[in-house]
Amino acid sequence: MDEIGQKLREARLEKGYTLDDLQQITKIQKRYLIAIEEGHFDALPGDFYVRAFIKQYAQVVGLDAAALMEQYQQDIPEVKPENVVPDPEDSPTRTTTKPQSRGARLRRFLPQIIIAVAAVVIIAVVYGLTLTSQRSNDTTSDIPVSKSSTKDDSDSIASSKKSSSKSSSSSSKTSSSSSNKAASKSSSKKTTSKKSSSKFSISKPSVSGSTQNFTLSHFPNSGNKVTLKASSGTAWVSVSVSGTTTWQGTLESGKSHTVSLASGTTAFTVSTGNAPATSVTINGKKAALKSSTSVVQTLTFDASGSN
Repeated sequence: MDEIGQKLREARLEKGYTLDDLQQITKIQKRYLIAIEEGHFDALPGDFYVRAFIKQYAQVVGLDAAALMEQYQQDIPEVKPENVVPDPEDSPTRTTTKPQSRGARLRRFLPQIIIAVAAVVIIAVVYGLTLTSQRSNDTTSDIPVSKSSTKDDSDSIASSKKSSSKSSSSSSKTSSSSSNKAASKSSSKKTTSKKSSSKFSISKPSVSGSTQNFTLSHFPNSGNKVTLKASSGTAWVSVSVSGTTTWQGTLESGKSHTVSLASGTTAFTVSTGNAPATSVTINGKKAALKSSTSVVQTLTFDASGSN
């Protein structure tokens, strides 16, 4: 065993290191460590690695690397001028890479740069098209709202004109038929109003003589319907808004009639000549009429302070 190798081995044992421990610390392969301890320097990749590994070995086991290499200078091979290229399989874990020129590095990363720029351009184009399409859709969606608003205004005017005329029994039947047609045409628009009136409620009535007063809570601004039905006999019924009769007629037993209220209506009155046989349903909710000895009843519904 070589003297320098013997000294390194003794220092290692004194530190309590195994060859595996030393390999883990220095990252030098175990076979090279054994070759150094046994003085088989020719087993290492080259003279440069002989000196480098011995120096690193000495530092880890606590020896003065410079003094050790000077003491055993005659046993350590000198580094030759020519560069020795070790076998890839025998090369040490630590390798050095020759610095590349700036131009070579640029050429190496040029494809990645081109791809990155192209990706940014594509993302910008897609974002621009999406934004333009969204703005176009927003502009288009405003059109039906305007038409619907115009149509609602027209319906309000038509309903006001109808409510301004009082007619006989036969003319009221004609008005009833016309109202039914109008209600059929606007049925699709009322779906939204029904959804918005999910919290709508009718209070219990307060009775004053032959008058029953109801309060409407969360009453929608438009799309409201009042359904009148005669359940157990013929009943004469009328609906009025602000003192103007909107509809009046005679309901046969088991028959019903629906009146569509104009937008913005907050109060209306239902008069019946046969209260025990009459039921009133507003937006699908039935009013709880109190039984009374008076056959003729006036039912008032007020939503002016409910919202």
